[in-house]
Amino acid sequence: MTVAERPAVQITRSTDHRYTYAGRTYPGVTSILGVIDKSGALMSWAARQTAEAAVDLALAGTAEATGLANLLNTVGRDGTVKALTARSGWKRDEAAALGTAVHGYADDHINGRPIPELPEIQRKYVDAYAEWWAASGWTLRTSEAYLVHPEFGYGGTLDLLCRDADGRTVLADIKTGKAVYKEAVLQLAAYGDAQLIQPPGGAVFTMPAVDRYAILHVTAAGVREIEVPVGRFEHLAFAACLDLYAWTQSMKGRKF
Repeated sequence: MTVAERPAVQITRSTDHRYTYAGRTYPGVTSILGVIDKSGALMSWAARQTAEAAVDLALAGTAEATGLANLLNTVGRDGTVKALTARSGWKRDEAAALGTAVHGYADDHINGRPIPELPEIQRKYVDAYAEWWAASGWTLRTSEAYLVHPEFGYGGTLDLLCRDADGRTVLADIKTGKAVYKEAVLQLAAYGDAQLIQPPGGAVFTMPAVDRYAILHVTAAGVREIEVPVGRFEHLAFAACLDLYAWTQSMKGRKF
């Protein structure tokens, strides 16, 4: 890093992704962005998972009885409904576990750390990312660094801070899901606006200015580099999320 180092006070992160600096604790950006309504996309996804589970069970089984009939006979109507609707939960958990693993091994790759033998699906993601990185022309400034904005009251962990092939500072976030959601733009806006940054194992510095923002959508088939516009509206939108998050916290435990 080439920006001014701060006094030897560390940023720490709790298991529930809260950030502490100089005796004050701040919520994480992802928690703050939880105030954005995602019900439309998530409900459609959950409904599809339930429908797919029902169809898969209907097609499975033996000549005497389908898998769906066997399930109904075993656990009854209510148990079958519960099992089918639970599908969205375990699918979500599988996706989260894959995303966590890919993030970790991608970070290992760009930092030159050895990568163990991986399950096939994880290996495809990591290989796609490694191929993209080799061709990108990017050079690493830091990765998995903690951020805080003491004035606005939030923290976070960025995925990548790099210099691109033209020497510009680029802040990037890695996404591994089937889709990239709009709150990812505000996540980058918040990270870029942070006041302080702490690389892994390093000291706290003033956050450098960011020239461009990008989302890296990593799949088994490759990496889609998405240029993200971050300007006045994005910063105002995140500020609104901060206010709404503070309000929801103030309402906890209140009854009407």
